[in-house]
Parts: sequence; C-alpha cells; structure tokens
Amino acid sequence: MIRIAIDGPGGAGKSSVARALALELGILYMDTGALYRNIGLYMLDNGINPKDKEAVTEALSGISLELKFENGRQIILLNGENRGDDIRTPAASMAASDVSAIPSVREFLLEIQRSTAKKNSVIMDGRDIGTVILPDAEIKIFLTASAEARARRRFEELAAKGISTTYETVYSEMVERDKNDSTRDIAPCVKAEDAILVDNSELSAEQTTKKIRDIVKKYQKKHTTTYMKLYKPLAPFFRFVMRLRPHNVENVKREGGLIICSNHISALDVLSIAATSPRQLTFIAKKELFSIPVLSSIIKMLGAVKIDRGGNDVGAIRTSVSAVQSGKAVAIFPQGHRYPGVKPETTPIKNGAAMMVYHAKCDVLPVYIQTKKARFMPFRKIDVIYGKPIPYESFGFTSGGRQEYERVGKMIFDAITELSDTSSLPDYVERENKR
Repeated sequence: MIRIAIDGPGGAGKSSVARALALELGILYMDTGALYRNIGLYMLDNGINPKDKEAVTEALSGISLELKFENGRQIILLNGENRGDDIRTPAASMAASDVSAIPSVREFLLEIQRSTAKKNSVIMDGRDIGTVILPDAEIKIFLTASAEARARRRFEELAAKGISTTYETVYSEMVERDKNDSTRDIAPCVKAEDAILVDNSELSAEQTTKKIRDIVKKYQKKHTTTYMKLYKPLAPFFRFVMRLRPHNVENVKREGGLIICSNHISALDVLSIAATSPRQLTFIAKKELFSIPVLSSIIKMLGAVKIDRGGNDVGAIRTSVSAVQSGKAVAIFPQGHRYPGVKPETTPIKNGAAMMVYHAKCDVLPVYIQTKKARFMPFRKIDVIYGKPIPYESFGFTSGGRQEYERVGKMIFDAITELSDTSSLPDYVERENKR
C-alpha cells in the first residue's frame, strides 16, 4: 500500500494532479476538499452562517455524507444527492474555508478520511493531509504557486464552466482564503516538515504531474519489497516448472485488506498461490517451518507469520488481523494440515480463518487447488481456481465465539469446494478439449 498526501493552497492544481496520478498508479483519489465543500454548501442552502461555530456544529446532525468510488472516481452524496459542480462555486469555496476552521467539522470528517486510507492505497489532496489526516503518509507533497497564477487558473476554470465572475474578484477571494487557511488555529494549511515542496507557478498541469510522478517512482524503486523483487523473475519460472494454470485471477482485488483461504493438498500449495496471485501475500506458516535453516530465512524474508497449530495462537491471529486491517492480503489454509488425495469436504476445519475474518472484518477470497493426475510427475498440471470474494457482511457475525467460528469456517470451506466444479471455467474446458 502507498498513501500520497498532496497539500497546498487553493488553485495550485492539487486535484488535477492527484486525479491524473491516481489513474496512472491504479489507486484511489480522494478529494478531501470536496467533503468540506459539501458541508459548506449545506450551510449556505440552509441559511446558516459558515462562520457560526455553534450553528454549524448543531447542523452537522442533519448531514449525511456517503463516499463512494466508481471506477476509481470519487462521488460524494450529500443527504443522498450528488451536488456536482455546485460545490465548486466561489461562494461554496469560501464556505468550505470557513467551516474547515471549526473543530467539530474536522472531527466529523476525520474518520471518513482515515478509514479510507487505512484500507486502500490512496492519493489525498487538501490543506492538512500530511500534517493532520495522514501524518504517516509514505509520500508528502506541498504543491503551491503564486497567488496571481492560482487566481488566473481558477478564473479560467470557472469561466469554462459558465460561472460569471472577474479575475479581480477571484484574486481577492484567493488571497482572503489563503490568509484564512494558513492562520487558523485548527489544522492550518502549512507545509509538513517532511513534505517535498513543489512550486508550479511556471509549470503546466502535465509538467506538474510528471514532476510529482517522478517523485513517486523514485520512492517506489527505493521501497520495493523483497517479495516483489523476487516475484517478477520467479513467478513466471514457477508457473512454468510447476505447470500452474491460474483461473479467474481477476477476482483478486488489487487493494485493501483480504483473507485468502484455500484447500491444502501439498507442500507446494504456498508456491501455487504465490506464483499466480497478482499481489503480495502474507502467509500463515506453521512454526515447524521456521526451524528449517534455509527455508526459515526465506519465509521470514517474505514476511510469513508463524503460528502454533497445537492451540489457539492468539499472537499469530492478532498479527494477521493487524496485517489485514492495514490493507494486506493474508493467505491461510483452513484445514491446517495437508490432505493429499482426500476429498476436501471430508476433512476437519480449524477455526483460525473464521476468527481472523471476524476480527479483521474483511472479505474472504476462496481458492481451490486441483492437481491433474499424469502418468509421469513432470507432466502433471496444477489448476489454481480463484472464486469470487465473499463480502464480510455475508457471514452474519453477531458476537463471535466458537459456534460462530465453526459455522463461518464451514461457509468458507463450502465456497472453496464449490470451485472444484471446473465445468464453469471456459478456459479450463477449452484446454481439456484440446488435449
């Protein structure tokens, strides 16, 4: 996961750059300013002075903000309605600046912003992302430009949308808002100490995007995990040597916390999933593997979590849950032991996977591994079939506990065994017919 914070004054082009980068990187773009604009617009619509702290605070109880992402694009519903460009008018901009200085408003929106970044790779732009909202963001940019340059851009933007105003008016409002944003007591618009300053007064939108993109690429190159460094050359090798045939890989969501559950028939199952999954995985590995000298070094390097299968290993469960909640994909075998040549539905299921799901409150991706028998071992084929994610809500958890874990464990494993019906896989049927 990566979180990018872009702060700076209004009109610096933060939103345009953030949208372009999010599209290129395939991650979510979150326009935090739009949240404040919606609240500011609500106050104007209801005749409430955006500077009146008590009135604004009282009015918050009548506001419902729903944040949605469709094809990576952010949509905000204000009491069920998408207000579109209404939030971009000069009046709405000033109202947003006023309400953003009120502590209760910032508290009202804080959890929405942080919870989104906790579960997904995101780019957020605003005034205090790097200083308050995401102080631990991997990349922080402070994007700025002269007041004249920013006022000119905003004037041209409003004119293109048919909004009647003058450059002088926009400039005056820009200067006033800069003063409000940078001097307010609550979360002022200031550069974080570890943020990179980018002045784009003389840069085009494309040049600004390129400059920040280069910063991101430099970071990614420096912080590529050992897992991903090994994945690029080794995954194709193992897919070829092991004759792995992945199916429905598109079901593996690329971002956000996820628990991957698979049947267990061979010691090679870890490699079967790791070499076919498009994202980095954290595996739950039995403690015995950590006592094998060479293998121990490898699985530690790849970030495996050690678990004691002899009892309830609370520490391992807690570590795994924390990994999922931070946006990682964790893989676990609900059976616990390997059962080669045995029908999966006849094997006992342990409660560890269900317990993790309950505490992490995340979706589950069922996976079925099937070995195609052959006369000679080198010619056998291994099919790795990825099912559709099971939403957390589908499990109907109430309070946890042994009975619920057993019920949910069965639900998960039923979903895994259902994938054994390869007749629904067009690519599998086509391959078999060609044999």
